[in-house]
Amino acid sequence: MRHLVAWLLTACLCGGAYAEEDAGVKAVERGDYPAALREFKQAAERGESAAQVNLGNLYMKGLGVEQDYTAAERWYRQAAEHGDPMGQSKLGILYYYGLGVDKNTDEAARWFVKAAEQGEPGAAAVLGSMYAEGEGVIRDNVKAYYWYTLAADGGQTDALQARATLVDEMTPGEIAEALQRVGEWREAQLEAAKSSAQDIADKPSGVKGKKRNGSGGARKKSRNRG
Repeated sequence: MRHLVAWLLTACLCGGAYAEEDAGVKAVERGDYPAALREFKQAAERGESAAQVNLGNLYMKGLGVEQDYTAAERWYRQAAEHGDPMGQSKLGILYYYGLGVDKNTDEAARWFVKAAEQGEPGAAAVLGSMYAEGEGVIRDNVKAYYWYTLAADGGQTDALQARATLVDEMTPGEIAEALQRVGEWREAQLEAAKSSAQDIADKPSGVKGKKRNGSGGARKKSRNRG
């Protein structure tokens, strides 16, 4: 369990799909964290959730600024309350460890659920472990299997190992129920993908999007959220 939560914690400022032109991300890439702090703060104050998460990461890690868990919590919470799954995951971490907030595994689980339901694999993996161990939630092997599977489908390889260990402790009935839930989730995902593809196919060709920000194109969000 601890190593899964640690994975989420150390994922700050690592990888991610982000806009190439984003000044804050470029500053991070060249190690200029004070510049990244300025850029992310400007975007975060405009309400961009991706920048809010990035800014929280800098405060969490103490990069370009003195380490400040309270400030990290403030920015993560803003992103989380805007529905950003990574912000929700990071806020869950703070509650899990008691960083910048009172330690509260119940509240940690609540935020991990919000993130996992949006497909955030790290949160799903941690949630699987919380259900497997009854930490912050009532122990439930079926739910643990379900969340481990969603995490694994999202690329969280640690979840595969955790699920294999869990299966040895499950009854045949629990396994059958878990497989049914996973099957229902995958079917729902497939239907959603088909619906999305149909919507795209039904759009008239040659329709151009509206210009925004006065520059002829949409402003991309800063990513690099880890």
